[in-house]
Amino acid sequence: MQNNTPGWVKVAELSDVPEGQPKAVKMGEGRSIALFNVEGKIYATDNQCPHMGYPLTRGTIRNGILTCDWHRRSFDLEGGGCFHVECDDLKVFPVDIRGDEIWIEPGDLTYRRAEEHKKLLREGLLSEDRWTMSKAIALLLKGGVPEEEVMGSILEHVARHIPSAHGSEGGADVSKLINGLRVGSRYEGEDRLIAVTTAACSAAGEARERLEVVPLPEPVSWEKIERWVRIFSYEGQAGRIERCLFTAYEKGDEDRLRPLLFECSVEPKFIDEPQIPLYVSYLSEVVDEFGWDRTKDLFFYLGADLVGHHPADPERYRRDAINILQEMKSTIESATLERTNKFDEDAFVEALTSVDLQRSFEEVQAVIVDGVRLDKVITTLVLLAADRMANTPVNVDAGWWNLTMELNLASSLRSAKQVGGELVAAKGLFHVAWQIFADRWINIPTRLLSEPLSDKKLAVANEEAGIDLVINTIESLNVQDVGPQVLRYLNAGYSAENLLMAIGHSVLWDDTGSEVLPTLRTIFDEWKHAEGHPAQPQLLVGLARYVTDIRSNTDNKSAATTAMNFAEGRTTIEVFEA
Repeated sequence: MQNNTPGWVKVAELSDVPEGQPKAVKMGEGRSIALFNVEGKIYATDNQCPHMGYPLTRGTIRNGILTCDWHRRSFDLEGGGCFHVECDDLKVFPVDIRGDEIWIEPGDLTYRRAEEHKKLLREGLLSEDRWTMSKAIALLLKGGVPEEEVMGSILEHVARHIPSAHGSEGGADVSKLINGLRVGSRYEGEDRLIAVTTAACSAAGEARERLEVVPLPEPVSWEKIERWVRIFSYEGQAGRIERCLFTAYEKGDEDRLRPLLFECSVEPKFIDEPQIPLYVSYLSEVVDEFGWDRTKDLFFYLGADLVGHHPADPERYRRDAINILQEMKSTIESATLERTNKFDEDAFVEALTSVDLQRSFEEVQAVIVDGVRLDKVITTLVLLAADRMANTPVNVDAGWWNLTMELNLASSLRSAKQVGGELVAAKGLFHVAWQIFADRWINIPTRLLSEPLSDKKLAVANEEAGIDLVINTIESLNVQDVGPQVLRYLNAGYSAENLLMAIGHSVLWDDTGSEVLPTLRTIFDEWKHAEGHPAQPQLLVGLARYVTDIRSNTDNKSAATTAMNFAEGRTTIEVFEA
């Protein structure tokens, strides 16, 4: 019967589809339709198996059942229903034979499966199946679901996963989550999907439901809650803090919670626990990104676990550091902050790298008392960490975890200042100074940031060739050459932003991408803060040496890239043959 309604499309001639010989037909960008002739009747379906994208034209048909030849998922050829609960139904299309022509009606292709694919994402998170997560995320993003909403679904899982499996170590999950989002926002297509999927994978695993937290009975004031949280933090009583935070939120004091956690995180007891203030900073960013409704459960549990962490008994130098800070406390808290840009950076750097704890802390105290603007000091600390990354020996243990902690902790003080206030950021300076002192074992040559760097230029034809040279050096694991190459690339006047994007792309496609995400994000953020400083190039030099030295050259992102093509309607074979 002829059907002339709009939306019908001619896809083939009858002679193109003899019985028993399926045909794949391209339809629009990236879409493949499968045509089958079964006993003289034509059927049309998506050619992409809903399970993992294998072309169904390579499948078999028996008793009206189409079976994929890869994982044996089977479907009702006429209705598309899948006989396996872990697989989506197959999209089928009405067929009309018009003389010798085959016409189909694609129908309304508007995406309406967001809830179904969010469920698929939750299943992938629970099973820790990268393919399932990648597939769900790709389909959601391709369907127009905002990235923030997709990440919000991941966040709901994180809020249960961390209490179920990680405790305060879950700060690393939150780090990858927020930094994956921040880095991913700078990219498009497969790179973006890889960053988001990497963030999701960091949160995958067990996620039990938790007992409901209820507010403390009245009368409870904010002053009481604040005092209790400080006491419980000092005593390492994490379990008692969560209910206090929840009570304050229920009483409408949520705006006071993040500053309080920042204040607790920079207390002297955490001087040798740099991850505490750093993870508090990332947790605060998650609240900014997703709002309290989505983050409160995570914030209450992880925040309590972080500031309620009980450090090991202090060894000699840490005990000395705590005692020095206690003696300086009144001076620091009475200082008038943020008054001047006048700053002897060389003296500051010399003191911090002197391997003399007393001298280091006294120099930080002097900077605070002098009222030097904190953003200026933070930039110096960031560049000092980057410079140390650019100069650390790599023929032995280069200390990358320690050095990237220096870098990321210093950068996080900008968030500490914004949310916790100037005094919190000022106290945080000591935590970075301590980390530099604690990392003295790395034996990095001392260098003032004002000292000029090499002025040699890269001898290549153009910027593109320069980027290719640097990336090839990274991917060949040549850590000795990559630093000088990056510096010479910058000296040649080529774009730092383009090189940084290229390094980020290379990082995302390597198995070490999840480890590098926080540092990559820091370099992206800090490049503009260091504008005009003679040590600014060391941000890129240090990053390039770091990613080269820890690189595995094993790509685990094939699931994400295949999922992107899956969401676009391409079959697995098309992806491999492209």
